[in-house]
Amino acid sequence: MAQPKVSIIIPVYNAEKYLERCVESVRHQSLEDIEIILVDDSSNDASPQMCDKMAEEDARIKVIHKENEGAGKARNVGLQFATGKYIGFVDSDDFVERDMFKVLHERAETYNSDLVMSGVLFVDGNMFSEAGGCVRKTYFTEDTHFETAEEIKKLRFGIIGALPGDADDSKYGMSIWKNLFKTEIIKKNNIFFRSEREILSEDALFMVDYISCITRATGISDAFYNYCRNGESISKGYKKDRFEKSLVFVKEIKKRFDNGATPEEYRIYIYRFWQAMCRVLCSQEIMNAENEHIKYTDLRRRLKDVCSHSLTVSALKAYPIGKLPLGQRVFAYGVKYRLYFLLKILVRLRSR
Repeated sequence: MAQPKVSIIIPVYNAEKYLERCVESVRHQSLEDIEIILVDDSSNDASPQMCDKMAEEDARIKVIHKENEGAGKARNVGLQFATGKYIGFVDSDDFVERDMFKVLHERAETYNSDLVMSGVLFVDGNMFSEAGGCVRKTYFTEDTHFETAEEIKKLRFGIIGALPGDADDSKYGMSIWKNLFKTEIIKKNNIFFRSEREILSEDALFMVDYISCITRATGISDAFYNYCRNGESISKGYKKDRFEKSLVFVKEIKKRFDNGATPEEYRIYIYRFWQAMCRVLCSQEIMNAENEHIKYTDLRRRLKDVCSHSLTVSALKAYPIGKLPLGQRVFAYGVKYRLYFLLKILVRLRSR
């Protein structure tokens, strides 16, 4: 059998509500020469049976049933079975536009790129917005190439953070699922996912590791990936240990950036990431406290843990907060000066 052009790996865990929509969007891609790898992570709903039935209906679908270890390790298992020239990732509660993998594959082949990056469609907006909306986010206005050592180094920095004048906290987007990767590079360099049970943003860490092994990347202006806001999702809900996992993530990123760059080069990007993470951490704590009727004294203690941490103090002391977009700037001042009531008001305003 000829090698598929793209292997698309979909980790599955208790996804019966969304799984058919996801897989159908991949099955009906305009690029037909693909393989679809469904990795069932010991789901306890109807997902395993749905996966098996889909495989009976489409010979391009492979199903792997494994013990429950989380999405990161499920993707690793999928990588072991992937035979395509390129790799794509889709989460089981999201879906993709029909031409996604055709366009990404064409760009990869045309430009001989090891990585092709696109944009994302936030279905139902973000965690602060009302249901029913859709926000289109792209990171490039035209086909943009990264090929010198300096450009690729800056690309790694820009996955994690951004410069003060940039509107977004990540210049190029941290997530894997909007991109296309070369299988050979992943396997040759033994690149794999850490467990999200150990570290925040295991996909961003994968991106940084992967980019360190490539010679050419391309960003395009299209957006194909529908990221769906879903309170039941593993990846999109409140996590009590997010703060601790985010500190582990920063430690791992610094370790990687130190190999080939100086702290003076990358510190500003990590500080931008951290002030953004403080915004997420504080916002989720405030929203969770309201939903769970947690006492203000307990909420204040959780917020203080974030706002008074040494990394937070250093990041907000050194970062030019005044250059941030207005909303980010006000929130950053609230974190810096530990104005917890102001943070509550800001979160309420944004969540209306």
